[in-house]
Amino acid sequence: MRVVIVLAFILTLALSHPSATAINLDNSLKFFCSHTDYSGLCIKSIKETAPRLKRANINIILAILMHAIDVRAREVRAFTLRLTKQSHSNARTLELLHDCVDAYDTALENLASATQAIKAGDIGTRDSMLSSMISNFDSCEDGFNEFAIKSPLTNRATILKNMVDNCLAIGEMSRP
Repeated sequence: MRVVIVLAFILTLALSHPSATAINLDNSLKFFCSHTDYSGLCIKSIKETAPRLKRANINIILAILMHAIDVRAREVRAFTLRLTKQSHSNARTLELLHDCVDAYDTALENLASATQAIKAGDIGTRDSMLSSMISNFDSCEDGFNEFAIKSPLTNRATILKNMVDNCLAIGEMSRP
């Protein structure tokens, strides 16, 4: 909840900064998202998370993308928790799923730390915490791979890693 409040605060602050110079919002989104490896996901995340967006700058885009990650990571965590309650999963899979719940909790903590770092103007910590999120998602998948068990989370984890990668790319645009 604290992440959402801080992200809302950042978004409010970002609205006071000058708008992007692109002709319209779609061009602005295309401009910012063209700096990412997953531009389609970038644009989709922004439009789904902030459908009433009127203008864009780096701070606004980054805040929206981070909020989208927060929402998606919480959904995946809840899905994973539901999987732990299914009786047809074997003991090893249940253990791995519980490990993944912990990894997603840590990822969400890292997202909160990245948000705090943005508020403090600490770009290095922001990037470090975002990068750590990718490692958190990977560690969940690595557990399944270690035991040659097909992970039910692979597609979801990949999307989240790509979303975080997009944030890192957008954040890179703010570097001097």
